[in-house]
Amino acid sequence: MMIANIRYVKIFVAVLAWMGVLLAATYRSESPVVLGRYSWSYACLLGLLVGVAATLSLAKSAWFLKLYQARAGIVISGASLLLSICAVELGIRTVDPLGISYYELAGDYTRDKMADAHLVFRHKPSWEKRYGDVLVTYNERGLRDRPILPKAEGEYRILALGDSVTFGWGVPQNQIFAFRLEQLLQGRLQRPVRVINSGVGSYNTVQEVTYFKQEGITLQPDLVMLTYVENDIEENKGPFDPTTGVSLRGKSLPDIVMMMLRKLWFYRLVNHTYQYAWPKQLKGQSSNPSPGGEGWSHSMSALGELVAMCEEHKIPLIVFYFRWAAGRNNPLLEDVVRHVKGVPVKDMGQWFGGLDEFSLMNSKVDSHPNAEGHRVMAEHMAVEIVSYLVARK
Repeated sequence: MMIANIRYVKIFVAVLAWMGVLLAATYRSESPVVLGRYSWSYACLLGLLVGVAATLSLAKSAWFLKLYQARAGIVISGASLLLSICAVELGIRTVDPLGISYYELAGDYTRDKMADAHLVFRHKPSWEKRYGDVLVTYNERGLRDRPILPKAEGEYRILALGDSVTFGWGVPQNQIFAFRLEQLLQGRLQRPVRVINSGVGSYNTVQEVTYFKQEGITLQPDLVMLTYVENDIEENKGPFDPTTGVSLRGKSLPDIVMMMLRKLWFYRLVNHTYQYAWPKQLKGQSSNPSPGGEGWSHSMSALGELVAMCEEHKIPLIVFYFRWAAGRNNPLLEDVVRHVKGVPVKDMGQWFGGLDEFSLMNSKVDSHPNAEGHRVMAEHMAVEIVSYLVARK
């Protein structure tokens, strides 16, 4: 009688397992590379689930009977495992290894933005928020900067376009390169200088140029400096929804499970290690962005539009290409140089040569430049800008 009941239990468990596999198979990864649907990590997880379901289907009834007889030990072991995971999660949140808290803070920053019909998203005006140890203050225009007053007599005004690097993610307001550059140039140009920081995290070139057309040009800049980052070719298609990633509405069960997993710092640490810490050769990845693509094309078109606008309004333009290392072939940098048509493009990778890159980053996880990185950038930018202005005379 017991064996017969166990046989039904086996069938029931196997059916549940295969239903779980089918449900998991409905999920679509954000970066699908396997079968055009799954990431490598999720494909491995799905393969593991298939293996478990197959094992449960092929296992003999006697094996299920042994499991039933050992049910008390299994429950105790499961509870112990759950408590261990909770302890590890608490420890990671306390110690914050490698600066894994970056993902939590970056998510908060994204959700704090507001939708915009033309820019997709922007900062809220006239408010402030603390992200970790850094207080971020926005002015009346939603820029991470002081209030923008009417242009003073004799003032040389620079508009800094860019994304999170220009924004100064993870760095106090008075230590970002825009603030430092302003101080350096005032002494070297011997006149009042105002550097306006219009950087917004996750902006691409199209958004940066759109901001310049709509608002930046009205600030009467005497020089426009664009800090170009390699992820500027990524697309940001609206409408912007700050609840994305936190709202469960309309989500499938696999999506909900993945959302809950991403909330765990332990999962983020393991996933980050897989994505970035392993040698790229083992994963067949390159540190260079791949040529082509819609985002790449849109970025190049936006660069051409920015150059044309600056020429029309007789505003000098200089481009700073941000990367941590120079010396390797970079198709994106070469394409940027081609599309700005003679506008100076300065490779920041050359500035960091001989320096310890990690000492200039916020953390092992957060590769944005820290305060020291911004100092290095500001000093080189000041030299390049002064040389550029002298050459134009």
